[in-house]
Amino acid sequence: MFRKFNGLIKLVLIGLLMPRLAAAQITPELIEAAKKEGEVMLYGAITVNLSKAIGDVFEKKYGIKLHHWRGDATELINRSLAEARAGKPAFDVTLGNEVVMTALDEKNLFAVFEPPAAKAYPKQFLDPDKKMTPWRVLPYGINYNHQTVKAEEAPKSWEDLLLPKWKGKFGMANPGIHVTTLQFVLNLDKLLGPKWLKVVEGWAQQEPRVGRSLADNIQPLTAGEIQVAIGYIKDKYQYPGPIEYVRMNKYLASLSFIAINRQAPHANAARLFADFFVGPDAQRIFGSFGEYVFHPEADHKFKKDVKNDQIVVMRLPSKEELESSSKKFREMFR
Repeated sequence: MFRKFNGLIKLVLIGLLMPRLAAAQITPELIEAAKKEGEVMLYGAITVNLSKAIGDVFEKKYGIKLHHWRGDATELINRSLAEARAGKPAFDVTLGNEVVMTALDEKNLFAVFEPPAAKAYPKQFLDPDKKMTPWRVLPYGINYNHQTVKAEEAPKSWEDLLLPKWKGKFGMANPGIHVTTLQFVLNLDKLLGPKWLKVVEGWAQQEPRVGRSLADNIQPLTAGEIQVAIGYIKDKYQYPGPIEYVRMNKYLASLSFIAINRQAPHANAARLFADFFVGPDAQRIFGSFGEYVFHPEADHKFKKDVKNDQIVVMRLPSKEELESSSKKFREMFR
């Protein structure tokens, strides 16, 4: 009985507190407090050029300096958790994909915050717990060199890569090594149904050029050493060279999120920056860099060809699934 009563009290308290936390407002008082803090620390894997572009606009608007530490997923997780264990949290705001953010959220690092600037974002992409906000989507697709492959000759589906003419002529990241490609492969059942594994096994038999990351295939693709590559369709806009992507009915995609440290050293600046980051000014900058962004006032380069209802968000496999599958695919694509 006591446990039930205690649980009821917790539910009531959560019900009282959650609206205050979730219904966040960027008030003049918060802006003034953020300006007094004077700076905000961002952890994330975006490029230095992007963070500078965002930071310059933010500082011009609010007079608050953006500091950016850039690390890959593993480095970001390890650094953030080490700081938390030491009781010395250094970041105010962090960026990451599902793998990164889930790992940090499991350790209760994030504050509940619903940026007002994201109120018009597509509901199907929002976090119901309001601890992180999506700021871009990363659709996987088939890219090709449009100087060596005509649009009508390019593969139109994942099964088309099994045709004899693509043997030894396409590239991909090794799903046994590259975590996001492993996630992509394990989610192909959402598009292909039970035959997904046979298709992936067929790719391995096609002698693809296998890299450690998606970026490893950019130079071979643009140089014509391979004609086709599995990767992010945004590569068309983010790398120089003759890259085009195949228009498809559905795209498997991962999301990138922004979240606030619940022990942020600059708590007010953290909230102000997070709201700015998902607002129209920052989203326009990301859109101009070739990112698929969400804010309705921000343009991006995919609006004519890819719609939100074509995006199939990839589930995050369990740790056990990732470990067992990575070993299997390392052997398959060696």
